[in-house]
Amino acid sequence: MKKKYLVLLFILSLISCNDTNLIEDNYSYIYSEKSDLVISTFEDSYMNYGATEYGENLVFEYRFDADDDEQIADDEYRETIKFEINQEVNKFSYCNTELANIDLVFTKHCYCYFPMDETKDVVPTGFIRGQKASSNVWKIKMDLTFYADENRIIEGNFKLE
Repeated sequence: MKKKYLVLLFILSLISCNDTNLIEDNYSYIYSEKSDLVISTFEDSYMNYGATEYGENLVFEYRFDADDDEQIADDEYRETIKFEINQEVNKFSYCNTELANIDLVFTKHCYCYFPMDETKDVVPTGFIRGQKASSNVWKIKMDLTFYADENRIIEGNFKLE
């Protein structure tokens, strides 16, 4: 009888150790109509930030939220890539110097400091291509390098927010 209780106690302890509060990495691909992207910087940092405001274009946002450990304070981490295109187009392709035409911005959101570094204060390189797939979905592919050494390769269906 004692063995049965020990086995039951062992099984219950295994079940109770199962942490159902774990959050996995999350990726989102959205876009907004009638919007504009406003890019801002801080004097002492190379990192740029983008805010979506009411306007006349389409603003696309790729977002990555890293797995968060509730036991660790201030470990939250998120990345966003945002850019803006004319809402009248159904297809686009921008490469290297053309990227300046779409207000492209990559931002890391964390408890981090990105001190000014002239080698990182550079325009993005690479390409973005997209095609409207339906009235509320765009298929977009990106291969971009930000801040001289932050490469991101992304392909996804961006849905209307």
